[in-house]
Amino acid sequence: MSPVVRVVLKREVTLDDVGVLSWREDWNTVSYSRKGELPEREVWETMTGDTVITFLGDHITGLRYLVIDGVEEEKVRALVASQLPCWSHEEALEYLSRAGDRDEKIHGIYLSAVSAPSREHGPLADRFGVLAADPDPDVRHAVLVGIGYLGSWPSLRGLAMDMKNNDADDGVRRDAGFLIEGLDLSEN
Repeated sequence: MSPVVRVVLKREVTLDDVGVLSWREDWNTVSYSRKGELPEREVWETMTGDTVITFLGDHITGLRYLVIDGVEEEKVRALVASQLPCWSHEEALEYLSRAGDRDEKIHGIYLSAVSAPSREHGPLADRFGVLAADPDPDVRHAVLVGIGYLGSWPSLRGLAMDMKNNDADDGVRRDAGFLIEGLDLSEN
């Protein structure tokens, strides 16, 4: 399976903005979610049919992003990044490094995880290690959600296992166990 290419859209970008881009690029609409259905989703494919672009309004992270899969992944990613305001992974890491309060940390965790490359990236893995010891259990839960987006990273799997075995909060330990079970299932 090829790695997933995700492009995180900045807050001001709407589904309508992506729709206008899809129209200009002659992408064919494949499917879309019904009004009120979560997550908000619309799927297009390029005219050649060899690349699929999925818009997701992720109700868990509060982010809107595109998942690009197919032969033209990099071409479509570059096109989207040139036409719409998007978060680069470096910008997301910078936001996370400056995060001061609980909400900024959680948002930064989500931004950096969803925008991360498919291959393990040391600075993000290191930052998650620090945040896994944050005194706020909501921040530690956000780290688990972030790990869910990056499940193929070996160091983060180890971090989740450590949280399962050692976190001070029962809910965090339980959810880390669920995450590990889910990661095990996705590998089979």
